[in-house]
Parts: sequence; C-alpha cells; structure tokens
Amino acid sequence: MGKVWCKMPLQGFKSLCSRNAGQIISRDKGNPQYHKANNISKSFVTHYKIDGNVIKSGSRCDYLLLNEDKKKAYFIELKGSDLVKAARQLEAAERILHNEVAAYEVYYRIAANKCKTQEVRSSAYRKYQILWKGKLVQKTGFIEENI
Repeated sequence: MGKVWCKMPLQGFKSLCSRNAGQIISRDKGNPQYHKANNISKSFVTHYKIDGNVIKSGSRCDYLLLNEDKKKAYFIELKGSDLVKAARQLEAAERILHNEVAAYEVYYRIAANKCKTQEVRSSAYRKYQILWKGKLVQKTGFIEENI
C-alpha cells in the first residue's frame, strides 16, 4: 500500500496552493476584489475553488481556505455588491461541505467591490452578523489577514 502523508479534507480535489504557502490569494479573473491570506507560521494549508469546481450547481461561495494545522476554515466570497446574496452563498457552501469542515472552526469572508451603507445595516444582512458572531469579515476591495 502507498504511503499516505495526510488525509485531505476535500477528497478528489487538488489544493490551489502549496502545502506551506506563505501567501494565498483568492481572486477571480477580471474582478478587482480579492482575499489575501498571510501564512506567517508556515502552517499546512489547502485552498480550493468551490464555485464551479467542488460545487458545480446551486448557491455556493467562491473559495475555501483551510489551515490544517490550526483547524480553521475560511469560506470566501468575492462579490460585486450584494452582501445578502454573498452571505447566503457562504451559508450554502458551508451546509454542503459541513462534513468536510466539521472538525474546523469556520470563518466567513466577503470581499465586495462596493457596499451600500443601507445594505450593511439591513436586517437581512444583520442576521448573518449576529449568527456568525465576529466570524464574518466584510470589506470593500480586499481583505488581507494573517491565518
């Protein structure tokens, strides 16, 4: 039997980044918004394109970034401006991939092109902010963080 070095969380899908990548960028062609993760501790990380690759139909987010050493999962949505739709896409992807990320602490990221104040304060969006107590980060343009 072959040597198994690690069980990958998304069987059958190849990570977009190297095992100990120092920087992981989630970006779609032609769109200015992006998520940049700095892996300063050189943890074992995996990165997947969810939309159209792991999940081919229905509502889903764009990317999933996993810090395997710290057991943290980042669901990432790159959006034009519809924050409520973005939150629903994050929620749907997490529901579909629930078993794969059950052992991880889950975080939600929305990098939007533009956000209207009334949308950020809407009751539909506030529901997600309350539900995900401090685990939801939404910014205009890009999000950069240490993972």
